[in-house]
Amino acid sequence: MRRQGELIDDLYRRLGAPAPAPGPSATVPAEITEALRAGKLPIAMKLWHERNGGSMSDAKKQVEEYARSLGL
Repeated sequence: MRRQGELIDDLYRRLGAPAPAPGPSATVPAEITEALRAGKLPIAMKLWHERNGGSMSDAKKQVEEYARSLGL
C-alpha cells in the first residue's frame, strides 16, 4: 500500500499538479490528528503503534507522512 502511495505522489510531481488535500481520514483516529496539531509527535506515534501494531520506527514514518499530508 505504501508503494502505491509513493507512485501516486510521483505521478502528481511529474504532472506538476498539486496532490489533493486529504480531509479528515476515517482510518486515522481523531486523537492522532489532535496530538499532531498540538505538536505532540511522540504521543501520536504511540497511539498509531497501539492501533496498528508494527515497529515504532514504522509508526514514526507513517505518522510523519500523515502529518505532512495535513500540512504540519
